[in-house]
Amino acid sequence: MVRVGDKIKDVEDGDCYFVGEVIKLNKFGGVELYKVIQIIWDGQDHADDALIGTVIQPRWWYIQLFLF
Repeated sequence: MVRVGDKIKDVEDGDCYFVGEVIKLNKFGGVELYKVIQIIWDGQDHADDALIGTVIQPRWWYIQLFLF
């Protein structure tokens, strides 16, 4: 189960995903909002992307816990 403060991956496919910190859960316990802290696209880190630092809703196919 995901909790507020957890680090997650919002996964588009295996080498494309957003890493974020959960800010808010929905009433079913799923991620409603998270703050983007890293974007990996086609296996490359996009550290200068404008979404870094913004709070967004999940965008891709699935959410998983991010294990460092």
